[in-house]
Amino acid sequence: MAKYDTFLRQWTMLRMIPRYPCHINTRTLLERLRAEGFRVDIRSIQRDLEALSLLFPLDRDENSKPHGWRWAMEAGSFDLPGMEPSAALAFKVAEGFLSSRMPREVMDALQPHFRLAAGVLESASAGAFRCWTDKVRVISGAAPLMPLKLDGEVRSTVYKALFEEVRFHAHYLPRGQDNPDEYVVNPLGLVFRKGVVYLVATLWDYDNVIQLALHRFRKVALLEEKATVPDDFDLDAYIGQGEFSYPLSPKPMGLRLRFAGRAAARSLEETPLSGDQILKPRADGSVDVRATVMDSLELRWWLLGFGDSVEVLGPARLRRAFQQMVRRLQAMYFPAGD
Repeated sequence: MAKYDTFLRQWTMLRMIPRYPCHINTRTLLERLRAEGFRVDIRSIQRDLEALSLLFPLDRDENSKPHGWRWAMEAGSFDLPGMEPSAALAFKVAEGFLSSRMPREVMDALQPHFRLAAGVLESASAGAFRCWTDKVRVISGAAPLMPLKLDGEVRSTVYKALFEEVRFHAHYLPRGQDNPDEYVVNPLGLVFRKGVVYLVATLWDYDNVIQLALHRFRKVALLEEKATVPDDFDLDAYIGQGEFSYPLSPKPMGLRLRFAGRAAARSLEETPLSGDQILKPRADGSVDVRATVMDSLELRWWLLGFGDSVEVLGPARLRRAFQQMVRRLQAMYFPAGD
């Protein structure tokens, strides 16, 4: 029975040890194992770690105080039960879909799972699933921008603060500034949007929720204080109210558009702008669209993507904004005298 207890404790410990570049110290391991019901002391954990490091690719981080343990950077992924071919295919498709959307460091953390999935799909037991990798592709509709560079230690510390619900001190460089500001941050959630990772958070003891781009953090340090979370905060509700669409008005508006032809408006037949959208074809082949939407930068960028294939008819303030934009474009491309 004692051997079984030791095996179960060591197996649980292996699952608690994070991957590079994160680490966990023996004191934290002791607290977590005791929380799981194991009767263990710090010396037993130290002996277990030394023994396990001879069998598994575990590293001791000598630079951290207290010393921490982690899976080595090149460590593979394993678990019980093994990965099924259907799950391996899902990982393979996810790799193609996420590669242009996630920061490089996030993809690096997933590499052991992707390598395991590739090995499963190459094995004889994969059967018909092997040919699926030649038949499935993901094409991004966004501009081919280079991925942002994130500091691995910063990313790991922010993620740790979020999931352990503690505050952290940060040096953050806002857009347009040369020198970083110092904040005490209460992390609330992460949002991945168009290749950028945003931390949704509050600062100090304020209640107003803000967005902080992860690549703008310059230095972070965990604090021994629980994060302050607004009582009514819900990440889905926060996103749903349009905060990541960059709203320009708190009230919805009656949008009226005229598309130059049926082809330009065709996408709205399948994916409408709103539940009350109305499409009305005209005798000249154009299509009028009415929908109740929020005025936002995201909406305006979407409309600009159609170029001269769409005309904004209303509301008046939105039409004026596009008229002013057209005048600026005309002055830019057709300066006086050209």
